Amino acid sequence: MQESSSNKYKHLPKHEIFSKTCIPPETSFFLRLDGWKFKKLSETIKAEKPFDKEFTKCLVSSGKTLFEEGFNPALIYVVSDELNILFLNAAPFRRRIEKVNSVLASLISSAFTLCLKKEKIAAFDSRIVTVSSDEKIIEYLAWRQMNAWRNHNNAYAYWILRKIGYAPSEISKRLRGLKTEELHQLMFEHGVNLARTPQWQRRGILLYKQLFTRKSHNQVVKRWRINEKWDLPLFTSKDGIKLIKGILELARQKRKE
Repeated sequence: MQESSSNKYKHLPKHEIFSKTCIPPETSFFLRLDGWKFKKLSETIKAEKPFDKEFTKCLVSSGKTLFEEGFNPALIYVVSDELNILFLNAAPFRRRIEKVNSVLASLISSAFTLCLKKEKIAAFDSRIVTVSSDEKIIEYLAWRQMNAWRNHNNAYAYWILRKIGYAPSEISKRLRGLKTEELHQLMFEHGVNLARTPQWQRRGILLYKQLFTRKSHNQVVKRWRINEKWDLPLFTSKDGIKLIKGILELARQKRKE
């Protein structure tokens, strides 16, 4: 009787939608996690405006969790309220999209919430962006960095005007249609040089595994450690391209070991 009842439910797994949809084999991809309602969260916890370093440190710490839990991304680009997580040939969960999206988003959400220590729950949404070559990887990172620069300028302008007494509706009118040069001039008049703010605010932070050696019992031992780079070049510059290509080469080297 019990066996006959279980047969009754055998058809139900067929109703799982997209449960076997996978990222194509050998295709590199970014998993981009965006903070969900982070504007409201930052106001609730009274985060420093326009950028809070402790808040950012929690984003970095959450990203490091993925390395520590054995997911081994090639790199993680942390900027604004985003984590852009790059996987090359190796990827978790046999590339099953619903597993990659759900597990990694929930893991980062939990790690960030614990790090924040504010008794407030944080959440991230998740999407996958495929990249077909190293050039496309650099192009994607440059795009996110450019977006970060634009957000950086707007955030400074908004919060400085708020601090001197403008209402949000007035700020929108004041900033509408301003070109980058005009925005910079406006901020300069209020004592802020947007080109001299902390580099991590303008360009983001990179996390990646770096190879180092040390002597142990008269032997040279190789080890990998997580590196945090808070002073990034522009990804469109020669130094930026060299940095990314070097990280990708290291990631592929680590995979072969």
